[in-house]
Amino acid sequence: MASTQDNRFLKIFFAVIVLLLVLLAYWSYTTYQENEEIKGSLTQEKERIEEELKNISLEYTAEIEKGNMLSNDLIDARQRITRLRDSVINLEGSVAVMSRLRQELSRIKEERIKLNNRIADLEKSNNYLVRINDSTLAALNQEIIKAELQTETVNSLSKEVEKAATLIPTNFTMEGVIIRRSGRQIVNDKASRVDDLKVCFTLPENGLAPKGVNKFYLQVINPENNVMGVTKTVSFETQTLTYSKIVEFNYQGKELDICELVEADVDKITKGSYRVNLFNGPVRVSSSEVVFR
Repeated sequence: MASTQDNRFLKIFFAVIVLLLVLLAYWSYTTYQENEEIKGSLTQEKERIEEELKNISLEYTAEIEKGNMLSNDLIDARQRITRLRDSVINLEGSVAVMSRLRQELSRIKEERIKLNNRIADLEKSNNYLVRINDSTLAALNQEIIKAELQTETVNSLSKEVEKAATLIPTNFTMEGVIIRRSGRQIVNDKASRVDDLKVCFTLPENGLAPKGVNKFYLQVINPENNVMGVTKTVSFETQTLTYSKIVEFNYQGKELDICELVEADVDKITKGSYRVNLFNGPVRVSSSEVVFR
């Protein structure tokens, strides 16, 4: 009788062991399948990121081959993309790695948008200069063929060349800034918090423009139609100009980014619309408007 009970116990014990082994095998199989699916998904995403990096690099290469004025910036950006793409190829896909790669790809896309905007601005400026130069050269050739260079014609052509040599700023903007004790500047559009006004612009590459130290006159007009800053006046042949600040810079024919604080009286920064103008001598070369709340 005791032997029969022992046999039953052993049968039950082995049955439980077999059931547990079956369950363990099923759990291992499903876990393996899920891991394989995750690996496959991560591999596909890694390949997609690699392909996007390749396409952006090809875009930069095309712009560099055009002899774009931002070639150095484009070359640096392309080199960073190449290094990242090489690391992507050699990395094993994981959730943490994919998260970091997504962040890097997002930053690269933001940089591409900024570079494309700068290229578009430069192309507009260059097209304007090319049109002026082409018309000037065509007029000069026509006058040489006719051999009838008259004083009036020469003066007219000289003015066209002078226009082509004029520095025309791009990306002309003004912002309100909060200035920390450390010197750090934080952009803010709330008048009650603004400590000063910051004006930024870019001077494009221009081989015809005179090189060396030059200056622009910055003029900021508040909502009460009063000029802010030093409020000094300069006279030209036929007009006078009240300006907020003189912006001096050393131009060498290459692209130059410039930012200046107006040094405005903080108590005079109020709500409303502000106009900002930039003058090269008596000629206004840029203007913009900003509203503080």
